[in-house]
Amino acid sequence: GVRRYIVRETFGPAEQLTPIPGSVLYDPAGLALRNPAELFIANRAAHTGKSSIARVSLFGSNFSYIDSFSGNGVTDCHQLNFDPVSGELFQTNWSSGVLSRFLFDASGNPVPNGTILMPDSGKQLGVVVRPADRQLFVSDYTKVRRFMPNPDGSYTFLGYFAINNSTQYHFMKVKDDLLYLTSFSENAVIRFSFDAQGNPTEKDRIVASNALDMDFSPDGQEMFVTDHGNGGIMRFRYDSITETWIRNGDDIPTPMLGGIVIVPTACPLSADLTGECIVDLEDLRIFASQWLVPGDDYYCMMGGNLVGDKCLVTLEDFAEFVAQWMMKYPPDE
Repeated sequence: GVRRYIVRETFGPAEQLTPIPGSVLYDPAGLALRNPAELFIANRAAHTGKSSIARVSLFGSNFSYIDSFSGNGVTDCHQLNFDPVSGELFQTNWSSGVLSRFLFDASGNPVPNGTILMPDSGKQLGVVVRPADRQLFVSDYTKVRRFMPNPDGSYTFLGYFAINNSTQYHFMKVKDDLLYLTSFSENAVIRFSFDAQGNPTEKDRIVASNALDMDFSPDGQEMFVTDHGNGGIMRFRYDSITETWIRNGDDIPTPMLGGIVIVPTACPLSADLTGECIVDLEDLRIFASQWLVPGDDYYCMMGGNLVGDKCLVTLEDFAEFVAQWMMKYPPDE
């Protein structure tokens, strides 16, 4: 499944929310937002060749599974990402050498838009688009491929870049026109700047154990990095003086993780169980239905379990529910 947390302020504590259950997913590996209300999840399907892409609606601090789709070369998914300019979706496929492309119709439904064959027909892990020139990057374990879009929608291969050949590169993001690339076996997030021609040059690296993916707080002051080996989400703060990231605070404890994405508009009210971002009678009905019903402590599905360590809705949770009663977000002026 996909674990969900809410951090109500930069550097604040992480509170676990109801996870997206594995029953509607299949070995999820990558996460990407089409918009703050629509999450796409790459189902790796345990390398069986039966991958798919799930769509989940996000509302308030809750979610609703929409559907999943496949086809157009989707066989062995890892990272997926959107072109921030065109809105096109790119989905990597580990074993086939084919990068899947999707556009969206007026109703928001995915429409296949062909594929891009890797020039080496090799494996794929990460994918990202640089907004400044819409340059497309696709990683495998030992290198990153570069492509440039053409006016007709096709892509021209520009070449490869790599730091060394034993790094196990994985997922990528772009922030403030810097390319962030995880290097799993080097325990690092590597940052690249771009010259006037768009060529990447290594800027620096941030130590991060078993790094696989990263994302950033809405204000850009905190970076979250997933630990794929031991589990946990590592937290870093941005130091504007040195212009780099510094380890900050305790890790968020989790099982072994893959992709991560930050939703900037999550409702801060944990007692909002219906997604309307107001705590009212509808939420109370759901809370009451979960009262003293035992759940799985490891993978708690009880939204009413607001503060307890164990997956059981008790008086401690009720006190927090009462504290949020009739609160709404954003609050009335």
